[in-house]
Amino acid sequence: MSYQSTKQQMLLSQASIILLSVVAGFFGRGGWQYWLFVIVYFIVLAVLMQRLAGPGREMRASVQEVEGGKVLFQEKECFKIMPEDAEYQKESAAQMRLVQANLILFIPVLFYFMLAYEPLLTTVPKYFESKHLGYVAAYLLLFEGSFAVSQVGQKYFQMRVGKAGIKPFQLVVPRAFAITSKGVLLQGIVSKTALKFPIEDYEIRISVPRRFVEFVKDTGKSIIKIRLYTREPEKAYNIIIRKNRIAKEKVSKQEKES
Repeated sequence: MSYQSTKQQMLLSQASIILLSVVAGFFGRGGWQYWLFVIVYFIVLAVLMQRLAGPGREMRASVQEVEGGKVLFQEKECFKIMPEDAEYQKESAAQMRLVQANLILFIPVLFYFMLAYEPLLTTVPKYFESKHLGYVAAYLLLFEGSFAVSQVGQKYFQMRVGKAGIKPFQLVVPRAFAITSKGVLLQGIVSKTALKFPIEDYEIRISVPRRFVEFVKDTGKSIIKIRLYTREPEKAYNIIIRKNRIAKEKVSKQEKES
C-alpha cells in the first residue's frame, strides 16, 4: 500500500469516527434509526477502505480507456482453471491463516470498548453544558480509543510477522480477463478493473505448469498478486510483454520530445 493510500485511509477513518460520534451523541444508541445508520455506515466504510487499500484504486480509473482498445486475447474461464492449480490451495490456506491471526486483534478492541463505555458516557457529559455535545465528546473518546488500540495491535502484528520473515499478501484472481491494445481488462464478480500499458509498478511473471500470468507488486509491508489463469499462458504473457514494451518506448519518446 502506498503512503498516499495509507494517509487517505487514516483521514477517512478519522472523518468516520467524528461522524459516528456526532450521530451517537445526538440520537443516542437507541432506536431503529441509529442502528440503521450504523449498519449502512460500516458497509460503506468497508467498501471505501477496501477500494483505497487494494490494487484496484489506480486500476479503476483506466477501465474505460483499456476497454476501448482492440482485443488481442481473451480468457473467460479463469475460475474453472484455478482449481486445477494445486499450489493455489496452499497459498489460500496461508493467506487465510494470516487473516484469522489479524482478526484476533479485534479482541483487545472489544475489551477496551466494554471497559471504557460506561465510565466515559457517565463522566464526560458532566463537563459540558450541552448534554448532546457531552455525549458527542464521550463517544469521540470511546471510538478514538478503540481506533488507537486497533492501530497498536496492527503494529504488533506487523512486527511479529516481520520477525518471522512472513510478508502478508493479497491474491486477486479475476473470473475473466482480456488483453487489449491499451492494457489488461479484469472482470471481477461485480465490477471491472484494468491495468493500463505501460505497466511499471508490477513485475510480470509466468508459470506455464500452473497456467497463469501474474502481476506482482511488493509494497514493503505486503505483496499484491493479480493472477490471470489461462490455458494459454505463454501466448498471453508474450502479448503483454510486447505491448508493454511498445507502450514504454512510446512514453520514453514523448518524454524526450517534451
